[in-house]
Amino acid sequence: MSETQALALAWRWAIAAPVTAATTTVLAAFLFWNIYQSLREHKVSREFARKLGCKAIKRSPQKDPFLALDIFARLGKAASERTYLQTIQHWFEDVAPTFAVRLMGDDMIFTNEPKNIQAMLVSNFKTFEIGERRRQNSHQLLGIGVFNADGKTWERGRALVKPNFSRKQVSDLQTFETHVQALMRAIPADGSPIEMQEWFFRFTLDVGTEYLFGETSGILDPNATELAKSFAWAFDVGVDGISQRIRLGKFARFYHDRRYSKACSVVHGYVEPIVEKTIRQARLEKPSQELERDERYTFLVEMARQGASPKEMRDQVLNILVAARDTSACLQSAAFFEMGQHPELLQRLREEVSSLEGGLPTYEDIKNMRFLNNFIKETLRLHPPVPLNARVSCEDTFLPLGGGPDGKSPIFVPKGKLCVYQIYSMHRRKDLWGDKAEEFDPSRWNSIRPTFEYLPFNAGPRICPGQQFALTETAYVIIRLLQTYSTIEACETGVSWYENLTLTCSTGPGVWLRFHR
Repeated sequence: MSETQALALAWRWAIAAPVTAATTTVLAAFLFWNIYQSLREHKVSREFARKLGCKAIKRSPQKDPFLALDIFARLGKAASERTYLQTIQHWFEDVAPTFAVRLMGDDMIFTNEPKNIQAMLVSNFKTFEIGERRRQNSHQLLGIGVFNADGKTWERGRALVKPNFSRKQVSDLQTFETHVQALMRAIPADGSPIEMQEWFFRFTLDVGTEYLFGETSGILDPNATELAKSFAWAFDVGVDGISQRIRLGKFARFYHDRRYSKACSVVHGYVEPIVEKTIRQARLEKPSQELERDERYTFLVEMARQGASPKEMRDQVLNILVAARDTSACLQSAAFFEMGQHPELLQRLREEVSSLEGGLPTYEDIKNMRFLNNFIKETLRLHPPVPLNARVSCEDTFLPLGGGPDGKSPIFVPKGKLCVYQIYSMHRRKDLWGDKAEEFDPSRWNSIRPTFEYLPFNAGPRICPGQQFALTETAYVIIRLLQTYSTIEACETGVSWYENLTLTCSTGPGVWLRFHR
């Protein structure tokens, strides 16, 4: 029995028992023990911080020193106005690249400092984790999987998903072509306006389900089944529901949404029969049967072959689908938004693509298109699909910068501290990217090779395993649409980009385009 369990048992006994000298003695002993442990841990932590030369972190000014209701109201207003990311960016500019703040009773650290993010994701990786709160806030839809797990569960999921994004799988472009053809059938032939972001989300859902499930959802089809439509709707509602809960933090337990609960049931009702069918098929295989030479790796099939339970299969595949669909769709949407607003850059892309003379691109063709790849990199810099993230310290640790008056000293991070890092503002810092950091300029990539100041896919052991998949998929879509349509133009120029923030960040104004063959 742990100390916590023993304390809880003694407390329940003490409440139920008559107040006696023995009861008082037991309670006093436990109280003394906990005070002693707290003081001892504080002393150890203080010594740890002293040895590392840690200094005090700068704190954000706040009118309400306990709950920070003033800051909470400001962020709430920014979220409703779709300027949440920009507001936090200005917060960093006003305070410091790394600062502390107490929000709704939680003391937390905010940073957009590359070296601190590197410490959390790489050098001090073992001292930071996703944390229990994210698991609780995403559990109803996703269960426990690679997106929200720590420890052995995360390691198992990571090992299973990695082959799905091997070079062999990513360079097999036929699946992309099949779904690009379906995407183009949805584009009006008469050149009338179409909002493409919705269709990019459908496209990546079809591609993602085929790679992960072994069968596509078919939501791109104009005659899509009601089952596919309800799954797509429920997936959107579910992802948005998780985002709402993460923002509410520890108050998420008081947030109840019947629509979200229904969406979770619909998603599970769609995936579970596919899981059961995959398990039945796996049982018919010979025990020693392995992948045939030309057989594509399918995540669910491989999990079934390894004897995973139906719930584990469902949880893991949904965890991966969130990333496989949303990050790629956000990237494609932002890329076409920028094309529409910069016709001169679109023309340069068209010129580079014309070197293929209408032929289907190969994986090597895509890798060798310098301007196209620079265009995608710049899209990811200004519009990272996951612009905000966080880790929780799982033991006493430190971050290398943010302490002292000049912010150049290490800071102590006690166990259980929430550390929020914002990629969005780091990618726009003028001291890192120059005075034109806010401008969309693919040519900057001709002369720079950034390291941890550019992290559209995270870094370290938890780097996005589908990074090359998303880049290749996006490049393929751009090439094929440019090859097929002689003119792609924005319905309106001079449109300012603003956020549509859930777990990922898509383009708020949408992507309204006209296509002409």
